[in-house]
Amino acid sequence: MDKHRSNVFIALVLVLLIIAAILAWTTGSEILSGAPVTANDDAKPVSTKVVPSAAVKTSSPSKAPDTTSTPEPTATPKPSLTPKPTATPKPEARTLDKTGSISSETGANINMRVDWHITSANSKELTLDVEVYIVSYAINAGQHNGSIRLYGKEYTFVSDPIRIDDNSKKHETLIYDATVTIPAEIGETVAVPIWAKWDFDGVYGGKQIGRITAEAALTIKA
Repeated sequence: MDKHRSNVFIALVLVLLIIAAILAWTTGSEILSGAPVTANDDAKPVSTKVVPSAAVKTSSPSKAPDTTSTPEPTATPKPSLTPKPTATPKPEARTLDKTGSISSETGANINMRVDWHITSANSKELTLDVEVYIVSYAINAGQHNGSIRLYGKEYTFVSDPIRIDDNSKKHETLIYDATVTIPAEIGETVAVPIWAKWDFDGVYGGKQIGRITAEAALTIKA
């Protein structure tokens, strides 16, 4: 009977040893799997190749523009075949500049002279400037009435007294000046009448002289 119990006990011990060995082997494997890997020059590298899984087809999202790529050259736009409108020609500029003078004929050494100057104001108008002079030797005259008609307009004036004692030469004394505008298109020919008078009513060089006049009809191509 004791021998039978001994065998049972031994068998039980062996079973426990086997179970303990299995548990120890299992526990040891788990501990080794979590332990850090130490460097070993003789050890062969472990392959890290990953077998890719089967590709899953999905709708491709729109790619963002590649900002690092070289931009393609911009195509040069073709010239428009539409004809350009013809520019309206500007009015021709003119630079009219004419001068002259007209004088009275009293038969004495005193006369009136009118100097005129015509220039282009713009493409539609001319400017007429006039200056009225008394040309004489020595003279002593008071105020006198006068008038001038320019292109149909008459202007009246009263001249200042004139006193000149030098009788060795002729003197020019300005008694009036005026400026008028004359309508005239480019290329147009216009008549510009000028008429002037000065009421002297006195004696000069022994000759009785009343009204002194000067007139002319100018023809100007604008």
